[in-house]
Amino acid sequence: MLSDRKVRLPSLAEDRIAGEGDAPRVAWNYDTDSGYVFISDTPARKAPYTFADMTKVFDAGGEYPKIRAPSELPAAVRDRFEVPGTFVVYLASEEMLTDENPSTWILSWTQLMRILPNDDQDDEVESLIARNPGFMPPSPF
Repeated sequence: MLSDRKVRLPSLAEDRIAGEGDAPRVAWNYDTDSGYVFISDTPARKAPYTFADMTKVFDAGGEYPKIRAPSELPAAVRDRFEVPGTFVVYLASEEMLTDENPSTWILSWTQLMRILPNDDQDDEVESLIARNPGFMPPSPF
């Protein structure tokens, strides 16, 4: 997490979600039940997902593009984007990235650790996710 609710946007997410043109933008959405946030190319269309706002991509096409969590997110959700230095994780299935409205979840490290199984093995996070494909809600579209 950077200052002023900005987070770096991975190049894959920028390429698949932010669109092209002079002013690439992302739609910020959240799951009203869990409070999980996701960005997409266009606003979410299904319940229980709520669209918050469209925001521009800063430094689009550059080495470190960034996006800013909008003030329209509920305070409890937005607060996760207020603390500089907080680690965030982009999490998407291939289906989410290739959907007609591509999207990716944006989770804090704490959120990610809470939804993974709690076992005492020294497995890598990637292995835990691969073994538990149902731990996140399905594609929001």
